[in-house]
Amino acid sequence: MQIFKLYFKLLKSVAPVLMLYGIVLVVLTLINSSVQEQKTIGYQQEKIETAIVNYNEDNIFVQDMLDYLSEFCDFQYYGYSENDISDALFFREVKYILTIPHDFEENFLSGKEVTVRKRSVADGIYATTVDNAINKYLNTARIYKNMIPNITEEELISYIRKDISMEANVAIEQMEVDSSDYNFYRNYFNISAYIMLAGCIMCIGMIMLSFQNVHIHRRNIVAPISTSNMDLQLIGANLIFVLSFDFLLILLGLLTNKEKRIDGNVLLFWINIIIFSFSVLAISYLVFLLVKNKRINNVISIVLSLGLSFISGVFVPQYLLGDAVLRLASFTPVYWFVRGNNIISAVMEWNARNLRMVFDGMAIQIGFAAA
Repeated sequence: MQIFKLYFKLLKSVAPVLMLYGIVLVVLTLINSSVQEQKTIGYQQEKIETAIVNYNEDNIFVQDMLDYLSEFCDFQYYGYSENDISDALFFREVKYILTIPHDFEENFLSGKEVTVRKRSVADGIYATTVDNAINKYLNTARIYKNMIPNITEEELISYIRKDISMEANVAIEQMEVDSSDYNFYRNYFNISAYIMLAGCIMCIGMIMLSFQNVHIHRRNIVAPISTSNMDLQLIGANLIFVLSFDFLLILLGLLTNKEKRIDGNVLLFWINIIIFSFSVLAISYLVFLLVKNKRINNVISIVLSLGLSFISGVFVPQYLLGDAVLRLASFTPVYWFVRGNNIISAVMEWNARNLRMVFDGMAIQIGFAAA
């Protein structure tokens, strides 16, 4: 077992690297835990800073519409100067400009097609809230005007106010199993994919390249051990290394999660990380075969781990990534590992279809490792 013992002696030399990545994982885990503890308990409408230009100031219909919109808008008045209003939007003093044109009320009540003029911050989401409120008010007014042609302005306003003031109470029952626990594990193990990739590629590469050192290589050649025996000892040492890595990741995840419950979902997370570690071992060994320099190996470990993590959904959720990026990522085991974690965290009741989706991803990871 000389090769086996030598492997773990060399592993001590790369222990500082493993400790560094361990610290990174702990910090990211603590951040993840603090985020999970911040639960949303309600919703509050945020008012949008809106510049108002009203050329129908004396009309009660327009004034009532603006009173309703004040629930969604924080109106700012800049007079009628186009330059002042444009500057306010440019410098983000306001996010929306609403202009009520001349004869708006008269034309609207007479059945003519009229619109208000709107401008908003480019690519901003603010316009949607105000636009929906305007459309809701005017569409309600059109319905009553069409159904009751002779309705007075005061009656129209009272009917509109009565309708748009109606609210529906929605109650969401909380499930017995809080999915936030699984969200913690999902985020934790997704981040662990980066830690495992970077740590294993760097450490395994450095250890294996050390065996290529001329003095160590000559010593192993003259040793009374066959080449096949040496290879088997190296394979066994690498397997023990990655499985120990898995054990530490699983243990740290269990300790840092305030809920210490172990159920089917958690076990699937553990199985997924263990299977993923075989793919990581295969990638690490492939890098070792292609690279014969420790410095280059270290650079590749950083670039490859970050690159695969970014395109596969480790740092950015997969649903936010483009289709082209996901298609590219699907040719890597990291994508299928993250996808499996996402499925495991989302499923509360398991059936054959859900299990097949998870196990298919695990099988693909094993296929990558074998290839």
